[in-house]
Amino acid sequence: MDIMQNTINWYNGEIFEGKFILGFGFFLILTALLFYFLGNTPTAKALLIPMLVIGIFFSITGANMIRSNGKQKQEIAKKYEQNPKEFINAEIKRVDDFQYLYPMSIAISLACFLIAIALLYLTQNVHLKAIAISLILFGMAFAVIDYFSKERATIYYEQLKS
Repeated sequence: MDIMQNTINWYNGEIFEGKFILGFGFFLILTALLFYFLGNTPTAKALLIPMLVIGIFFSITGANMIRSNGKQKQEIAKKYEQNPKEFINAEIKRVDDFQYLYPMSIAISLACFLIAIALLYLTQNVHLKAIAISLILFGMAFAVIDYFSKERATIYYEQLKS
């Protein structure tokens, strides 16, 4: 498989991931609204704001991934044709430059889980517990997203190097 096809596969994977992130964001927004309007307990209603916040965050992130990767995917053939060696070196540098995000995302997920556990254990406030539930969802989604992203990045990086 040639480098152009590998690059296209990379961007297709990022767009696919963006669609899932966008869908997850919409799901969280819908779930928050359902809890608020159909829930009949204070705990269900307290989930509205925290879940809306992370739902909006994931929706914006997913939509931005779809847009930016779609735009970049359209430009890669032209960049490759101008100078294949420079294109490959630029891609290697680009992939190298975002590797620091993976350990950072695990740390963010861990922090979300630890804060959530503390909130669930130490408080009886329904709003703080709702924030804890949302932090668990956020941390879990962040870890899953980066799990697949890191795998694709590693595969693509190895293809670029060979």
